[in-house]
Amino acid sequence: MLLAAEPSLADTSEDVTAESTPAPVVGGALVEETTTGALNLLSSEQGGGDFAFLQQQIYRGEAPSAQSELETIVSQIEAVRHRYDEALVVPLTLLGDAYMVQREYDKALDHYDRARHTARVNYGLFDPRQLPVVYREADAFKKIGDLASAGQREEYAYEVMHKSMEPYDPKLLPGLMRLAGFYLETYNYLSARTLFNRAMSIHTSSGKHFTLDAIPALQGIALTHRLERFPPFYVSNTDDNRMRGPTPGLNTSDLDNQFVAFNNFPAGEKALQQIIEIHRQQEPEDPQATLDAIVTLADWHLLFGRSNTANTLYSHVYEKMAENGADASRFFGNPKLLYIPLPQDPKPPPASKRQQVSTGKVQLGFNVAPSGRVRKLTTLESMPEDLMDFRVRRSMRLAVFRPMLVEGVPVTAEAQEYTHEFSYYPTADQVLTASTTEPEGMEEGMDETSEADAAENSVDSEVTENE
Repeated sequence: MLLAAEPSLADTSEDVTAESTPAPVVGGALVEETTTGALNLLSSEQGGGDFAFLQQQIYRGEAPSAQSELETIVSQIEAVRHRYDEALVVPLTLLGDAYMVQREYDKALDHYDRARHTARVNYGLFDPRQLPVVYREADAFKKIGDLASAGQREEYAYEVMHKSMEPYDPKLLPGLMRLAGFYLETYNYLSARTLFNRAMSIHTSSGKHFTLDAIPALQGIALTHRLERFPPFYVSNTDDNRMRGPTPGLNTSDLDNQFVAFNNFPAGEKALQQIIEIHRQQEPEDPQATLDAIVTLADWHLLFGRSNTANTLYSHVYEKMAENGADASRFFGNPKLLYIPLPQDPKPPPASKRQQVSTGKVQLGFNVAPSGRVRKLTTLESMPEDLMDFRVRRSMRLAVFRPMLVEGVPVTAEAQEYTHEFSYYPTADQVLTASTTEPEGMEEGMDETSEADAAENSVDSEVTENE
């Protein structure tokens, strides 16, 4: 059975395609649609059918044609009126969209910057009608890898909403949730959690904390606790900067009183239990939605070493799925990877010794116990040999799988496989330094079997302690 690691949060961005058309270019009332990237056409007062047609053109593979037409429109407006006329906001923004589709991100940013400046001149510095442009700027900065500038735009957009709305106005939620999501993507879990909690306060004030609308915020709260306890990467030295995102700089009270959770389990469990209850109350006609939420809670227990509780919940879901006519044996037929801290790629050699970057891999074989932990770990294939074996095996020993169930009973799944691919620079003399460094505290001559047994005993002790 081949298993693949789940992507990290940082890899969830998508290219701009016809399926991800941005929302209308202007309009404070359309902020919610803007933050979700939903497909909407421009209203008549913002440009009419011509701009709506051009927007459709951009996202159906005709961006160069739309770009040419928009450039003509901009030139005509500038000739008849002036360089900062309100009528320029829409075509300048659409020009940015056209360049985004063509992956010319710097040019897109130039046009978005001008559109935003024109909107601010005409509407005011903190008018929410500029937000669709600001969010487009943030997306463009993400595309070029400038997360610091993207964060500034995300925070500025939320600050605009914060200044123009009441503290518990539900219209704050889209921008608040989007900023919280950005903080998650950039590993600022405490800031994200603060905003998700703020979102729940707004839901509570409007009496919607037990509705389907509250589920994304509850999921966010649980996820921040999970990621704080189970980071997506195995960080073993100070040179590993994979989790160093931009520092939040939001100047509002929403980020006050952040604190590290020393026990992430209870808060996450509470949020996931509330999600289950919401599904039970709001979607009684959809029992599978409730069962899916119970599986998520079971995964939570398993991650935190409470395998007995987790397996009781898995068995309950298996039984209910079978009663409802769902294929429970297929759903639980194979282990599902819930967590693995991805190892760092080998450190590149000096530029003078580098050759063309290559792709290596380590393929592992193992069993998955009913506790979700890995047993009998072996290396099936390694290329280049010994370069990343230790790092990948170390990560796999920390992995957690949802166990396989047979007739509702968790069992050991044998002969599982996992392949980790990585990038490395071969050196001219083929010196592979990564495999020569023993971890601290490991005695020389400790063979692979002894190493694995030591790790498994350590994990078993942790699981037993938490049960």
